[in-house]
Order: sequence, then C-alpha cells, then structure tokens
Amino acid sequence: MDKQLRVKADKLQEIYNEASRDFRWKNSSNMNNLIALFHVMKGREYSAERIGIINEYIKDNTSVFSCYRQKSVLFSVLLDLNFPDPEQRFNLLLEYEEKLKEQGFRSYTYRPVTAYTLLLSCSQNEVNQRISKAYKIFSEMRKNHPWLTSGDDYPLAVLLAGSKEEISAIMTNIENIYHKLQEAGFSKSNGLQFLSHILDFSVEDDVVKARRCHELFTFFKKSGQHIYSAYYSSLGLITLLAEKSTEAADRTLELADYLSEDRRFRWLGRETIFLTAAALVSSQYLENMKRNNEVLQAVSFVTIEALISAQTAIMLGATCTATTAASSGS
Repeated sequence: MDKQLRVKADKLQEIYNEASRDFRWKNSSNMNNLIALFHVMKGREYSAERIGIINEYIKDNTSVFSCYRQKSVLFSVLLDLNFPDPEQRFNLLLEYEEKLKEQGFRSYTYRPVTAYTLLLSCSQNEVNQRISKAYKIFSEMRKNHPWLTSGDDYPLAVLLAGSKEEISAIMTNIENIYHKLQEAGFSKSNGLQFLSHILDFSVEDDVVKARRCHELFTFFKKSGQHIYSAYYSSLGLITLLAEKSTEAADRTLELADYLSEDRRFRWLGRETIFLTAAALVSSQYLENMKRNNEVLQAVSFVTIEALISAQTAIMLGATCTATTAASSGS
C-alpha cells in the first residue's frame, strides 16, 4: 500500500478509537468514523477538549429537539476543523438553515447538512441567490424524477447552483448524464440520479464519463466489492479523477482491505468501510493536485475545494441515511 495512505489509515483508526472512547454515549460508530475521517482529511490533531467546548455552545444555543443536538459532536468537529471562529459560524449555520426552510427546503433530516454545505462553499454575500437557485434546481429534479428526488439531493443542488450556467442548461446536462449512465448499464435509482449530479461537475464527454464510471463499478464488483446505489457517490468522485481513476480504484480496494483487518472497524460494515476508503483516497488525490497547482482535467465550474465540499456533504448525507434507516427499523 502507498506509504502516505497507510499513515493516514493508521491515524484514522487511532482517532476512531479515541472518539469512540470519548463520546461513547453520544455518538454512533458511523459518526465516530466521520470524526476520524474528517480529522485525517484535514491533517489536524484530534482534541476532545476543543470539541467539547463547541459542543456545549451548540447545546446551549439550540432546543432539546433540535436536529443539531442529535449530531452536536459531529457538527462541533466540522466547525472546528474548517473555521477559526466555530461558535460564530454555528450562529450563521442556524441562520442559513432558517433561510433554507423559508425558501421551501422541507427535509428536517437533510436541511442541516445542506446549511453546512452552504456555509462551506458559498460566500456570505451570495447566500440568498445561491439558495434561490438551488431550490429551483431541486424543484426541476423533482419534476423530472418525482419518485427518486428527496432531501438527500439538497446538498448537491446547492453545489450545482454555484455554476454560472442557466438552470435549464444544468438540468439538460444532468438528464443527459443520467441517460448515458443507464445506457452504460446502470439501473434507474435515486443513487443514479445522485451520481449524475456529481458527474455534472465535469465537462468531459458524457459517454466517456458514463463508460469509465461503469468500468469502475464492474472492476469493484469483480474484486468482491459490490457498490449499492446508495453508495454511488463514492464511485462518482473516483470517476472525476479521470486518468487517475484506475489507480485510485486500486488504492481504494487496498485501503478498504487494510481497514477491514481492524476488528473494531469491521463492525462498521463493508459499505461504510468502502465509502471511507474512497473518500480518503480521492481526497488525497485532490489535495496532492491542489498542492502541486495542478488543474483537474475536464472539471468545469467547481474548484478542488468545492469537490472536497461535495465529498463532505456526501459523507454526511450517507450518515443521515443510515441514521434514518436505523430509526425506522427500530
């Protein structure tokens, strides 16, 4: 395995164990995994004390039934890792969520994730315009695919709204990619729609993107890692790496196998481990490109930072989905 990846994997396991110990009664194992992953992706040291201070601030400024309380530790980590003024940013996060609610974004589960995506990817003076455009994009998604569109599409709608293109052009692109993915061999699903949103970040030919994406899907399946539609997002991020995607796919499998050797990590399940490995590998490629001032070939309006924002939204959304499913099951 790549030495840099092994170091990150070991650090991931170390922080996961610390978070599981420090927040044993407050977090699910999936959230502790995200805490570890986000620290490693940012290259920051873990501090339970620092997280605890922000966590208390969140609890002091939200109601008992606030969705932020359910994931207060996770939001504390995100704010701490990405902003020098986490408490002030949390106030802004609440303000953004209220704006989303007023605009018509209804999902209680996904609205906080969407507000955070907005906080991470949009300047303050453009927020109102971005929210308005994002809602129009989401409404068009729902019109085109009423049975597939739901709250988990909110964050990508916010990121797609960062494009300078007209909404009609964005929707035409998304629909084209969606149909090309079907022609390449994918079945209709909410996950496929989500995948088409991610691939719209690239101006590469739709047929080429769709073919590469399905080739990656087949490669993983033959290697014993079946990717269910709920996890197509990770497939999309690797596909966006273009000529680097094959190498990234190999490294993702290596890392997933390495993480699975840890007994505590194994309890997370193959899908979560794969999603974690894909996120860590793709973030390493993106960060290396950023460091070397490389331009990601065929990417249109988004920056590498925006792709990392998308990655964060994807991981948070996956956790929301898992939490909702667990609640429904119980």
